[in-house]
Amino acid sequence: MIWQTLLLVVLAPATGSAAPACRPDREVTKAIAEFRDARAEAQRDLLARRPDVAACHLVHSLHVVRDTHVAGYDQDKHPDTMQVIWALRALRYLTGCKDFRAPTAEDVTGWEETRRGFLLRDERGASSDTAQAKPGVKFFQTWMSRDSVFIAPPDAQRAIITQWVQWYREAGSHGFEYRRCESVDAWYF
Repeated sequence: MIWQTLLLVVLAPATGSAAPACRPDREVTKAIAEFRDARAEAQRDLLARRPDVAACHLVHSLHVVRDTHVAGYDQDKHPDTMQVIWALRALRYLTGCKDFRAPTAEDVTGWEETRRGFLLRDERGASSDTAQAKPGVKFFQTWMSRDSVFIAPPDAQRAIITQWVQWYREAGSHGFEYRRCESVDAWYF
């Protein structure tokens, strides 16, 4: 009995909130695995037809990643990181552009200048002129012309994942009115 308790502690997610249990759905799982391109219309359509199931699987797949930047031409070399980025893009798409931010305890002045410029953007997308991440940072921001992805520090990632888990438990699995985010700028970048 003690070893089972220890095993559960070791397997508990690092977010502090247990990920939801999801209804098995092979088609949704396959569509999520194949959703790796903004032009993946068939996958987006399938996820949108079953948004509550898709959202559960997408939230369940979120985890903290180590990368801080993935260049557009290197995305195939970072499949784990890009799986999380695409899961978040799909969640944004399914939830009418919903997104979360979280503060970081990291000293942002130590970040590379381009990363800082993208991650410290405000709600309107304008670069912040301060060295503070207010009202927090998004999990990732994408440099549109280069398709380069800049990724938040682990503490902010963890907090954002917790917010998605909490959202799914409180709203996403309880009658949330899913609607597609029609702005590619809002769900992709």
